Amino acid sequence: MKRVVDIFKNRGRDLVWTYVIHLGNTEFHPAQLDFEVEALRLSQLDKLGLLSNLSAKMRMPI
Repeated sequence: MKRVVDIFKNRGRDLVWTYVIHLGNTEFHPAQLDFEVEALRLSQLDKLGLLSNLSAKMRMPI
């Protein structure tokens, strides 16, 4: 399952980055929070900012 997740700075809600997250685990049905947590984890690997200064929001599928 793929979802688009945006990473924002907490102050000012400026868009920092966008990830396409693929959680292919068939053992469970991933929730919105699972995608957002994975995007925040990737933002730390990509050094986009401190975790305390970032937030993630999954785009809802149409």
